[in-house]
Amino acid sequence: MVATLDLDKFSVHKLQTEGGLYGAFEHLNNKLADSHIGNVVSDLLEKPNLFVYVFSVSPNPPSIRNKILGGFPVDSQTLQQSFIPTLLSTLSTFFFNLPSDTFHGDESRTVGRYERYVADVWPAMAILSSIAFGTATSRSSTNTSFKARKTIISVHDATILRKINIPLPSDSHIAMQTLGDIMTIILQILKFYLGLLSDPRFADRCKDAYFGTSDKLDEDSEAEVADVPLLSYSEAPHLEATLATADIDLFGEWTILMASRATKDLFQLRRHDAKMAECVLKKIRQLSRGQFSGNNHKMLHGPSHGVPIYQAEILSSLRLVYQIDCTLDDDGQAERQAVKVYGIYSHKQLDHIWPWLSKLLNGRGKVYRQRCILRERGEPGSGVYRPATFSPTMGEITIDQSPIFVREDGRNEDHSWLISSKCVKLSKAYLNGLIAEREVELPFQLTTKEWQIVQWPTSCYVIGRSGTGKTTAMVFKMLGIQRAWEQVPSFRKPRQLFVTRFPVLAAKVEEFFTSLVESLALAGCTQDELRKLRSQIRSTAQQPPQMIDPLNALSYRPGTPQKYSELSDHDFPFFITFDQLARMVAADIHIGDLKEFGRPIASKEYNRLQFILDKVINDESSFVTYAAFRTHYWPRLCDASRSPLAQNFGPWLIFGEFMGVIKGSETAFHSPNGTLDRQTYVNLSTRTYPAFAGNRHSLYSAFELYSKLKGERYDYDMADRTYAILKALSCNPLKGQPVDYLYVDEVQDNLIIDTILLRILCRNADGLFWAGDTAQTISAGSSFRFADLRALIHRTEAAGNMAIQKSCAQPEVFKLPINYRSHGGIVDCAQLVVKLIADFWPDSIDVLEPESAMLGGPRPVFFTGWQNDIFPHESFFSSLKSNRELGAEQCILVRNDTVREQIRKRFGDIAVILTLEASKGLEFDDVFLYNFFEDSATTFSQWRSILVACSDKDVTVSRNISRSPHSALCTELKNLYVGITRARKKLYFLDHSQSSEPMRELWSKKGLIDIAPSGTNICEYAEESTLEQWAASGNKLFNACQFQEAVRCFERANLPRQLGIAQAYGLREVAASTVRTGERQKAFFDAAEAFVQCAREALPSEETRFHREAAKCYALADKAHMAAKFYIAVDDFSGAAEQYRKAGRFDEIAQILNRHTEKLAASHRNTLLHLCVVHYYRNRSRPPVPLFSSAVEELEYLDDKGLHKERIDLLKSLGRILEAAEAQLGFGQLCDAIQTLLEHRDNQPDTMQRAVDIVLDTLWQECSFGVPIQSILRNKGSNAHKVLNCVQDIPLERLKISDSKQIRFFLVVQKSPFAEEVYRLGEEFSGRGDEAMALMAFDVFFSELPALYSASTSEFDTFLKRFERYVRLLASTVSDEIPLRATDSRVRRVFGILPSSDYHYSVSAGTFLHRKFTQNQHLTMTDINLLMKGRLKALLRQKVLEENDISCVSQAFSTQCPYSIMHGRSCSRMIHCYQQHEQKMSLDAAAYNAKVNVHLQQIRILDLMFSAVGYHEDWHASMTAGLHRLYAALYRPIYIEGSIADLDWNTLRNAAGCISVARKWIQKAMEHLKPTDEPNIYSNYLTNIIRVACLHTTLGGDYALREYISHDSCRVSYGEQLSAEDDNVSTDVVASLIGSDPTPGVPALRFLLQNGVCMDLSVVCHFAEEICSRFVSSLHPSGDFSPLHNLLVPRRWIMDPDRPAVRKDTIQHFLYCVRRLMNILRSGRAHTKFDLPTNRESFVDVILARICRMLCILGYNVRDVGLSKTIADILLLPPFEVDRTRNESPQILRQLVNLRRQYLDTILALDSGSAIKDLIHLVHKNSRYLTRPISPQIPQLVFEDVADISRQMNRAPVF
Repeated sequence: MVATLDLDKFSVHKLQTEGGLYGAFEHLNNKLADSHIGNVVSDLLEKPNLFVYVFSVSPNPPSIRNKILGGFPVDSQTLQQSFIPTLLSTLSTFFFNLPSDTFHGDESRTVGRYERYVADVWPAMAILSSIAFGTATSRSSTNTSFKARKTIISVHDATILRKINIPLPSDSHIAMQTLGDIMTIILQILKFYLGLLSDPRFADRCKDAYFGTSDKLDEDSEAEVADVPLLSYSEAPHLEATLATADIDLFGEWTILMASRATKDLFQLRRHDAKMAECVLKKIRQLSRGQFSGNNHKMLHGPSHGVPIYQAEILSSLRLVYQIDCTLDDDGQAERQAVKVYGIYSHKQLDHIWPWLSKLLNGRGKVYRQRCILRERGEPGSGVYRPATFSPTMGEITIDQSPIFVREDGRNEDHSWLISSKCVKLSKAYLNGLIAEREVELPFQLTTKEWQIVQWPTSCYVIGRSGTGKTTAMVFKMLGIQRAWEQVPSFRKPRQLFVTRFPVLAAKVEEFFTSLVESLALAGCTQDELRKLRSQIRSTAQQPPQMIDPLNALSYRPGTPQKYSELSDHDFPFFITFDQLARMVAADIHIGDLKEFGRPIASKEYNRLQFILDKVINDESSFVTYAAFRTHYWPRLCDASRSPLAQNFGPWLIFGEFMGVIKGSETAFHSPNGTLDRQTYVNLSTRTYPAFAGNRHSLYSAFELYSKLKGERYDYDMADRTYAILKALSCNPLKGQPVDYLYVDEVQDNLIIDTILLRILCRNADGLFWAGDTAQTISAGSSFRFADLRALIHRTEAAGNMAIQKSCAQPEVFKLPINYRSHGGIVDCAQLVVKLIADFWPDSIDVLEPESAMLGGPRPVFFTGWQNDIFPHESFFSSLKSNRELGAEQCILVRNDTVREQIRKRFGDIAVILTLEASKGLEFDDVFLYNFFEDSATTFSQWRSILVACSDKDVTVSRNISRSPHSALCTELKNLYVGITRARKKLYFLDHSQSSEPMRELWSKKGLIDIAPSGTNICEYAEESTLEQWAASGNKLFNACQFQEAVRCFERANLPRQLGIAQAYGLREVAASTVRTGERQKAFFDAAEAFVQCAREALPSEETRFHREAAKCYALADKAHMAAKFYIAVDDFSGAAEQYRKAGRFDEIAQILNRHTEKLAASHRNTLLHLCVVHYYRNRSRPPVPLFSSAVEELEYLDDKGLHKERIDLLKSLGRILEAAEAQLGFGQLCDAIQTLLEHRDNQPDTMQRAVDIVLDTLWQECSFGVPIQSILRNKGSNAHKVLNCVQDIPLERLKISDSKQIRFFLVVQKSPFAEEVYRLGEEFSGRGDEAMALMAFDVFFSELPALYSASTSEFDTFLKRFERYVRLLASTVSDEIPLRATDSRVRRVFGILPSSDYHYSVSAGTFLHRKFTQNQHLTMTDINLLMKGRLKALLRQKVLEENDISCVSQAFSTQCPYSIMHGRSCSRMIHCYQQHEQKMSLDAAAYNAKVNVHLQQIRILDLMFSAVGYHEDWHASMTAGLHRLYAALYRPIYIEGSIADLDWNTLRNAAGCISVARKWIQKAMEHLKPTDEPNIYSNYLTNIIRVACLHTTLGGDYALREYISHDSCRVSYGEQLSAEDDNVSTDVVASLIGSDPTPGVPALRFLLQNGVCMDLSVVCHFAEEICSRFVSSLHPSGDFSPLHNLLVPRRWIMDPDRPAVRKDTIQHFLYCVRRLMNILRSGRAHTKFDLPTNRESFVDVILARICRMLCILGYNVRDVGLSKTIADILLLPPFEVDRTRNESPQILRQLVNLRRQYLDTILALDSGSAIKDLIHLVHKNSRYLTRPISPQIPQLVFEDVADISRQMNRAPVF
């Protein structure tokens, strides 16, 4: 594109001069006048940050802004191709990279959300455009009727759409609508960024960004900043919350507190009379200076004992009413006097309430009154006073007196606002808000307890009943942390996270917090900014507030991330529901990465977690909410159980027990699958979980049915979700940065396991804030107590398995006992309910001090006594039928929707009526609690038990009430508490039932209620409401999605516009919940009609929105024609066309094309034309207007639009068959082209060969080497699959041999790539010299290695034999033994190499040789050869290592499970146990040799691979691991599996080659071994030496191991005073194993036992047995001339029987070592010395048995009394009696004989059932005495000399 601007004029050096800057803008203005804005902006964006600088310093920013907004495209496709994406990307990146403290108010969070949205929106728009306009049409789609076309969205595309909260569009129409909504958001974001860019605050940042001087500071600033280190993300910033505000200029030291009425008066006065407002401020300024004299300080009250109320005269007609109050300082450490302004009144408005207020305030006590009347003069004799300072009042001040003021005429007026009104401090932000005429939301004054919470430096739990200020303290603490950070900009921004269960609450808290931040930000505004803001506010003041769909307003925010890891600092503070948060965390979890303790999770558990997490991320419709449970599950549970369970307990309670106890409790979380089993559940404490104490078996049966139904429906619930996430996080760390401060509101509404997840998210152990009230635990799925939470958090932090930081300080527990919402009458009534719960079910609620209210008030009234059985309250409600009703702030609370409809049907629309569930979060002045006891599932006897328990002093009665059948009362009382606390001023109970009598009597005894006289009329209690009150109530209910009740309020408010809107949304809600299709369509039609009516009465700015809603509802009502009409009304012709398409009215679409072409985007116009063409041509009809001018144009259009079938049919009809086939081929219709050719093969013989050529070319294009061939061939959408199906029936014998075998290969692979025929074809290809095809066949056959976990050794050996051929072919190719050259066409075909000109080549994309980010074209022969070798090397390495990993877990390579050996049965861990569980009798010599064979074959394959690809860094680790496994196979830890005595070299495949490789590995391994001074390292070093020495002894070789180990580099010192020659443990180990003298091994063994840690117990035990085996020649059991005669020994001990004699003391020292080893194993401390396997107990038992057997064999053969006694002591046999002379007396000989018999019996018992007969009895041939057999199980070996034994024992190797 030719540049519009001369960018040289905008160079840095020119813009730094005044003349250059002037010239640049003159040039810019000229181009703006005659060029398109897009070209100008695009040029400015060419240079980094040039645009932001030019815009920020432009003399006329509004002009450029208007031009940019005017150039905003009207359709989505043009938008994507315009300058807007680049502009938005530049602006979002620029502002996102600025520090967070640069922004005001909530701008930082908005920048964060918008940056993410801008980054993600363009791919989403591309996907939606392809759906809406059909830009990605395929051949298959063009052959299908457009009317039947369904939108299929890939998983990848669906993920992109979800990232910006876009639901998956079901058709092109919805996609078009979504594009329109996105364009509106993009325009909003663009306006936001351009607004920031024109703000002078960012001018310097813009300049620095372009000039390259960003963030430069002067030397003093740099030094100052350097002193404050920036925190890393691993540290939590330590910030002390502060709400302090700066002093106001010209104001004094007295704090001015403005009551809400005073603020309202002052702002109204400012709007109507600014000069008068300034007079008021002048008077307030005087008071702030302490000028209390004259007309400033005149008392209004009469009684002298009250708290003084003053008036300050402003003008003759206005008075400022105030008092001297006490308030906490900004730091909360002291109280100071302050001026509290109540309001601005005319002289006539100063009535008698002020003396009454004075008396009322006096009820706060003497100390309070004294502090209020105290005056301290600033200077002696002056009239100026200064505020006095006091210590803070620790207790809360309350007033028992009612705030009801009785006037002289008898009317009651509620003036509680005078006491409870929240006062804000007069501050700079307040005054600036007044100037801007903007209503401000500023921090109000806190109590001492609230200040403590806000400033508490560590974690805390805040418990308080409803209305006690928990949420307020939480929000102010967040604000305080935010403000503290703003004052320390060098700290990174704290990440504060607010979590709750309720979306409405989250939205309200975020709105409140944002208002606070934005209001406080007004303090930094200049006068110009305030005037501009005032102008904006005034321009919108006349417009009524728009009513936006509350569901959309609460759930959608542009730029909100879909993953937790995507949160940036700009997003914080972050307000979110727990459901949304869990979904974000789950979106970061990759189920394939899950491992548990280093091993993969079990398959069943893995599948379950994968299912749940996938549902959490992608399918919210499968989530079992309480509503879903009640609708879809509860009826089935009731039908199935038919028990009192469904009658006595509603779905609410049962669902809560399922979620909160059986699945969501801590005990359940640590149970298998996260669920309590039946017995565990039944055995739970009835005090802690009282609800179903006597019905647990029935309830658990219901739970089992629920679980079954949930599985059938493929649903998941809240407990499943949290369990799956926690399970995943226990295996893999949290992705993304944890938060610094976590605030959880209404925490009791969560599952207890939810809090574990929340705790994981916070890095700061001192940054936790848990707030709630377990008296309000009525949310479905909750079963919660704060004590449980505290204990759980403590245990979780202490456990350490979640890597959670533990707090050094004990979290504080704050209890808020003061209720600010309701008065004393209501609070006392509710307090009794709480007391009952605490008394009888203390473990189900957190016990607090009694709750009290700020003010007294009337007691609740109980209505009863009516005798009408049909409708008991008939006479009470009857008066409301005749134009009388309850007021706007009066509400009737009922149990369920059925009762609500009964009241309305009987009496009409008399009041706001809500269920208890719907009322949560709402409050009303007056509440009528209707039939709470009557409609309760709890019986009269159960309610009566409370009264009896309260009046009976017997402790047994009190205990029994907490158990079944009264346990349901606990939940009922919590429901009752919630109902009571919905009232602010008055509470009425309407209940005639017998069940209500116990509580009524109990309340009456306590004097907490009044009983209404019989026949009372409700009209006496009905309040009249103003229109404003009705409107406010309607808005409140509308925003709470209570549309039906909002309709009623708007009707009373005489607001027809709002009424219609609420009705329309209500009808839409009803329609959406309707199940039957016909009824659903009718309901949507009614909703559409309602939206049409709303549009008629709406403001111009709202009309389009309602018409669009009407069009959507008409479409859902299947009224396509009406929907199209309203889409046309909003200029949405794409929507209209879609509806016309549904109705089959294509003539109207043609008319739209003809009449409204200019209103359609080009892409959309083409789409509509395509619709018409498809319709008319497929139906062989003509449109009402011409579509084309000629046949040539028609053919071109058919070609351009992909209507290939029509064009080809036309060509066929003209007889141009070859051209038709080539056209089909050119359009990708391969099968059609092949069929066309085959149909004519008889007439044209060449067509068959052409068809085969097409087939093979297509197959090799998609199925080259290294790609997943079978998946491609089975993919019905792939060309390879299609063409292969075309030749299924072709006679292969008629083809050339090479073509025939290739097609046969692909046909076989399509069925199964692992079939035997594939391997045989590879052999055939190799035999014919086609090594490339052979390699291809072998690679396909081994593309997916089989799961050989349970394979036998023979099966695995067969696999290795074939795999070795594949490996050898790869290795030969890599080493050029078998060269593969690109000059060979067969090689090019297999590897996807394409020849080009000049003897160069290119590599096809997606093939094995293709490289990302690298040149793949114009490659030389050398390049291709090097590339092929490199890739094949990598493949060889990958395949061999993959196969090696399989061998590591295969049972073919594993040893026997020790538990199975010890107990003769499979272990309980068999599913997770990787060892074998064979019967003893199957463990013969053949099994032993087979196991050794596969280990040697595996080593040979590994060596073959490493020899070909080179010895990488992991070669040594692979070599060491291979030798360790070979050692374990030769020297089994369990002796009955065989030994080297059973080794038969003749049974091993290619034994010579295997042994040669093993010897090489032994030498290399030894050379890599180096000792260190760390015990765990040199222990490992010595055990490795034992392994290598043993392998060297068995496998032989000429390696000089003893000489090598004697080097100083291999020395391990004993650490004793020994000579250098003797001080080497390594040498002694090798000498004792390779040499014949075991003596050096004894001190080495002692050294290992004394100093070693983390040793392999099997290796140490084998080392000890090797030493023991060398004592054989020294035992001389027979006393005969031959020392070996009559020996009973294992065969492996005498493999080399020619050993020197060993001294007795050496054997004795050895036995001392064995004793030490036995003591370690017996003590249960084996894990401190040895690295034990998972089944440690059984393994230790096996080793103990092995050592005992060794000692028994030694003891049987030994004749020495001393040694015999030592062995007996070690084996814990009865004491061995030996005299001091130790002579062999007859008694001692008898003892020795008995011991030998015991030893023999023990040996035989241990060997019982073993297939391998390990023991032999040595008998000398020339023995002088007859030697009888020891046992029939023990054979004799008769020998002449030592050499004879060796000849009979050893099997010589074949190499």
